[in-house]
Order: sequence, then structure tokens, then C-alpha cells
Amino acid sequence: MNGPKHDKGYADRAIDCQEAVAAGIINLLDEAEEAGWDRVEAAKAIVNVAIGVHMGESGTDPEE
Repeated sequence: MNGPKHDKGYADRAIDCQEAVAAGIINLLDEAEEAGWDRVEAAKAIVNVAIGVHMGESGTDPEE
């Protein structure tokens, strides 16, 4: 995975991060499909998991 282009914040940092993780997400979708899951349902699951992880990491999970 590629890291940020600069050490400090910059305008396209979020886009660069999305591009960096995209290949891993596509691989995860491929693995899910090989295991028998539909790609769309797997993508929805990834979104929901990502939201949960974000809430936990940012301290906004109401169950914490």
C-alpha cells in the first residue's frame, strides 16, 4: 500500500488514502465472491463494517 504523498495534511490526502486502500477492497470483494457471497452484499457489508470501525476509532460509538 502506498503511503501519503506528504507528511502533513494536504488538499487531496483523503482521495490519496481512498486510492491506496481501493486495491485491498477489490481483493476483499473478490475473496467474498469466491466464498459464495454476492459482490453487492459484500460491498454493503464492507460499508457497514467501515462505519462501525470509524465510530470505534473516533470515539463516537454509542455502545462504548
